[in-house]
Amino acid sequence: MEEPCVITACQPADVVLATYNARFTHASLGLRWLLANLHPDPPSTTVLEFYMRVPVARAAARILEYQPRVLALGVYIWNTQKMAELIRAVRSADPALVIVLGGPEVSADPEAFPEYAAVDAVIVGEAEELFAVWARRLLAGIRPDHKIIQGPPPDLAGLRLPYDYYSDADLQSRHIYVETTRGCPFRCDFCVSGCEAGIREFPLDTTLAACCRLAERGVRTLRFVDRTFNARPGRGAHILDTLRPWADQGLRVHLEFTPQSIYREDLQKALCAWPAGALHIELGIQSFNESVSQRVQRPGIRHTEAALRFLLDTAQAEVHADLIVGLPGEDLDSIAAGFDRLLAHRPHEIQVGILKNLPGANLDRHIQPWGLHFDTNPPYALQSSSLLTNQELQRITQFAAYWDRLANHGLFPRTVPIILQGHRSSFVAFMHLSDWLFAGFGRTHSIDLHDLCAALFGYLTVELRHDRETVRVAMAADFCADGKRPKRSLPKCLRPV
Repeated sequence: MEEPCVITACQPADVVLATYNARFTHASLGLRWLLANLHPDPPSTTVLEFYMRVPVARAAARILEYQPRVLALGVYIWNTQKMAELIRAVRSADPALVIVLGGPEVSADPEAFPEYAAVDAVIVGEAEELFAVWARRLLAGIRPDHKIIQGPPPDLAGLRLPYDYYSDADLQSRHIYVETTRGCPFRCDFCVSGCEAGIREFPLDTTLAACCRLAERGVRTLRFVDRTFNARPGRGAHILDTLRPWADQGLRVHLEFTPQSIYREDLQKALCAWPAGALHIELGIQSFNESVSQRVQRPGIRHTEAALRFLLDTAQAEVHADLIVGLPGEDLDSIAAGFDRLLAHRPHEIQVGILKNLPGANLDRHIQPWGLHFDTNPPYALQSSSLLTNQELQRITQFAAYWDRLANHGLFPRTVPIILQGHRSSFVAFMHLSDWLFAGFGRTHSIDLHDLCAALFGYLTVELRHDRETVRVAMAADFCADGKRPKRSLPKCLRPV
């Protein structure tokens, strides 16, 4: 599919708002915020969402079909290079087009953007009010005195909510994003939210009413983008209680939690009221190394394991737990110990991510003391440190990709324990498999499932010398478990002898 998602269409349009989303299933909340707050008396506006597989030439052609006078583009870490190419394409075709940039990737250091010289303005930070003002000025021929436009954050109570701009098709097939707060109570050095001054809240009644309208329209999944949904437990409990009736109709809610502040009775009661698996909670653990956590100003980890036990066992939530590799002061042994400690709680997903020096984060003070070397291109991943070599980081990147496919997605729930058994460290055991798979395939992606099964069967029965029938039965059961793959399609190695 190469066609964009069109939120609104006017042809011709004075203004086109556009971005590249990471996937087709993602829906841009940022573009909808800008569109909603062009009122009253909005200029004719078309909103286009592309996804990463759409060629730049095709995206540029679709934008230019609307003959815009102002083109506003949302720039994120995942689409920076695509957006630079898109700007070159549309600028070449229409030199008079006014191009405005916004989004987190250009807010911290606008002049670092590859095509900064080719754009007319960059709006830094939260842009709803500023863009509404400057869109009208630019259409009137008024240019800013300085290319970089910055102002105070908007009064959240004064913003027009964007949620009615999700279409019925969006609600059925795409991730629907909602926010009830902006900012974060913490100051973690690795996070861009660490520079923000506390939490600001949208009016709860109007935001909840909008969420209920989405639920009434049949939304399947609501993803709250609040940095810390449980920062105010009472507020979080009220939101969950209000949305709870729709869980019986299949509503799933995604939330980002910190281990702190889960212990208020009203929040615990609200979490436990939801059906098993209806809540997907992203728990930012990052590291179990106390000294490392303190060094990067991450809140203490003493509540982490109790929070995991409560969310998994009592609330029966689906837990996605994050670990960051490469934090200053953490070596491979500490990373392995943290992974093993987390895995012992059996969260549904463990995401192992490499430390990134995101624009606007506060990692600079750690670079020299810990010998941190980062890629200068997005996503700015750590290349080496005084404690981790480039080769070790590459191996962990491969580890994370294979773990995501084999374990996180539930592809081999019976087989993964066989991979890990007999080893003192689950991290080390899976690293051995990861190294072996990469040596054979030379890649972590685009591996046919039958080829992966054959390789995994060979590893377990030849390399580790596990009983062939035990392995075959476990892998065959995993292969057919979801009902999508009938027994007749079993790979040859998994068929009964």
